[in-house]
Amino acid sequence: MNLDYSNPLSETAKLELGLQARLFNTNIFYQSDARETNQLGQYIPTTTTFDYTRDIYSAYATYGKTLDKWSYQLGLRAETVNVNSEAYKKDLASNEQTIIPFTNDYFRLYPSGFLTYTPSEKNAYQFNYSRRVDRPGINQVNPLPEWNTPLISQFGNQALRPQFTNSFETNYTRQLEKGSITAGVFYRIIEDEIQQAILIDRTDTNRLIFTDLNFDNSTAYGFELSSNYKPTKWWSVNASFDLFSQTQKSIAESFDTNQNIVLNTVKIDNIVWNVRAFNNFKVTKDLSLSAFGMYSGKNKNIQFEMNDMLMVNLGMRYSFLQNKASFSLSYNDIFDTMYAQFEGDRPFAQVGRFNWESQQISGRLSYRFGGGNYKAKSRKQRDDDTKSGGGFM
Repeated sequence: MNLDYSNPLSETAKLELGLQARLFNTNIFYQSDARETNQLGQYIPTTTTFDYTRDIYSAYATYGKTLDKWSYQLGLRAETVNVNSEAYKKDLASNEQTIIPFTNDYFRLYPSGFLTYTPSEKNAYQFNYSRRVDRPGINQVNPLPEWNTPLISQFGNQALRPQFTNSFETNYTRQLEKGSITAGVFYRIIEDEIQQAILIDRTDTNRLIFTDLNFDNSTAYGFELSSNYKPTKWWSVNASFDLFSQTQKSIAESFDTNQNIVLNTVKIDNIVWNVRAFNNFKVTKDLSLSAFGMYSGKNKNIQFEMNDMLMVNLGMRYSFLQNKASFSLSYNDIFDTMYAQFEGDRPFAQVGRFNWESQQISGRLSYRFGGGNYKAKSRKQRDDDTKSGGGFM
């Protein structure tokens, strides 16, 4: 539920205020085959019920103003969060019942600030600071298995806390005759960082268990370059490049020389770079073609060293009946190269490859009824501030 208020105080100043209530609850039931633990740490067959509630109440205010070649915006968001969860476990062998409660109530302030300097029509400089939260997703706190393969199980951590990021960023934008180019650098301080941990499955030491934990503060920095350019009247391209560096900390279990399970602290220095380009070709007034390419370089994480990935998509769109109807056709991953291939040595040497349905051909036919003059009231863009689960993909 959102309530937003906007007041243009003058031609150069604007005030925005807002309130939000986000109420979330889920209840999940699961019966496991000896993948749960009792209070003694023994793996037992169980039935488990997980009840999770998270209520968020927040208020925000932003003020922006333009002063000749300068403009700025200041903002502050305040929120109070109430998290209550309860995992109910029953040992199917002994009928012993265990209730594991967890609560996490907190109040936080999230300031933000943007400063832009535009000395000419062709040049613009911007500096911004923001603090944000990444709350764990439901799969990251759900103690039931998120997914299983013959060698890996993914579990959530009921006591997982959110991570907070302070971000500093500066950008330069240059307007060109046929487009623009933007370059920027960023630096981030991440508090209570959420990372995956690798554990050995006690029911089968050839299997692994993934879960999420909170770790000490870490830092990340990087460089981004993007451009919108139109070489000809019929061809336009949007391209971007980014370089990202971060030190990751986590824990992983392994075997010692006597094949006993030991717990290790793992630290990984990771550098990864990505390139993307979207091309649009205007063949006629009614027909346009598109081509998208993406390349992601090799990178390391706590679990594996990931190989590079490549994807190329093609598409077309044709409009007819005075632009009231259109037909579009797309072919994704035409070379069938979009898959996750990895190597690892924790807790033992392993290689693997995960494939998903990336290679797809789809078509769509649409027709617009009426005059098309109605426009819905635009709403403020909002981030759900939830960190995605999983890790190596």
